[in-house]
Amino acid sequence: MQKLLSLPLVFFFIAACLGWLLRWHIASPIHTFNYSFWLHGHSHIMFLGWVVNTFLIGYIINYKWSSKRYHRIFIAIQILLMCMLVLFPVQGYSPITITISTLHTLCIWLFSSWFFKDSSSHRKIMSVRFARYSLIVFFIASIAPFALGSLVANGLGQSKWYYFIVYFYLHFQYNGVFIFGLLSLFYKILEEQNVKYPLGNAQRSGALLFISLFPTYLLSVLYSQPGVFYNVIGFLGGLLQLVALYYFLITLRLIKFTINTKASLLMKMAIASFALKSILQIISAHPIIAQLAYEVRPFVIAYLHVVLIGVVTFFLLAWYIEKGFIRLDSMFAIYLFIIGFVGSEITMIISGIPTINALINFQTPILLIVFSTCLVLSIGLIIYQFFNRGEAIKIPQ
Repeated sequence: MQKLLSLPLVFFFIAACLGWLLRWHIASPIHTFNYSFWLHGHSHIMFLGWVVNTFLIGYIINYKWSSKRYHRIFIAIQILLMCMLVLFPVQGYSPITITISTLHTLCIWLFSSWFFKDSSSHRKIMSVRFARYSLIVFFIASIAPFALGSLVANGLGQSKWYYFIVYFYLHFQYNGVFIFGLLSLFYKILEEQNVKYPLGNAQRSGALLFISLFPTYLLSVLYSQPGVFYNVIGFLGGLLQLVALYYFLITLRLIKFTINTKASLLMKMAIASFALKSILQIISAHPIIAQLAYEVRPFVIAYLHVVLIGVVTFFLLAWYIEKGFIRLDSMFAIYLFIIGFVGSEITMIISGIPTINALINFQTPILLIVFSTCLVLSIGLIIYQFFNRGEAIKIPQ
């Protein structure tokens, strides 16, 4: 099990290194370097190798469904991920990489079908319910890549519909698969500690988050100026998400549970990032903000990192620490990671505002490399601690 638990962390480190390389290329272009190919490799490994991998392991561990078929499908998924890691930077989207991505999706579907069958008698437990939500939304999101193939085949590879489908995939992954997966792991921690939490609040929060997924998708396509009606629907979806956050925060105030100090800091960062994400989404319903967010690429990347690093990664690292899979000797690696994240976000925002950028004369590409280095070093230190435990990891019974 220790080897399986290490795989998401290793993929995370590799994805961070690829991100560092992408930023280095912007500051000092590398000859024959295909930026879009390497970006595809970075995003696939970050999404699937780090985040989705951790969820799959968490579901296997948390619910004690350790039959050989789960381990076999997980190993098959790792082989496909390694193929993506090698081939995407070389070929980008090609018949081979599309085939590998399709096989990976089919493996997740198969895993999901087993999980739904095995968890059917536990589906009223909140941690199980959120895990099922996560896998349902993964299925919804994964329809998008199949639709993309049809568009490209019909010569619509650069049409607005192509980008609508890309944003559809990203939206349902970021706001559905990832968020419900995190909630599943969080409520499982509470259940393992026999913490009594307000079930009604948890149910309302989950239901509102699921419902809000569909109207908030419109926020991703408002740049095309479809009409004020769509702005209003997207705004209402954002309001639902804020109400869901309110119920979750009320739940936190009403319960008491024990958590590792280091994990607690990371979880607080994740919750703060989720609140920021929710506010940014509802603001983006305004036509001017929607157009600005689309036209200024650093703003888009900064927002995506708020979700992927600020919300998702902070929590997943907290989960690894709280479960005892990682034991850090000090807070140094965590502080370094926070500095890298916050510094990168501020620098990207500055780079998107020409007047401020010129006023303070920041060399933003260099700063981004510096903060990326902080992220890579901190992840490296965390992985070192993981492998340097001096004892086998024991999975709670």
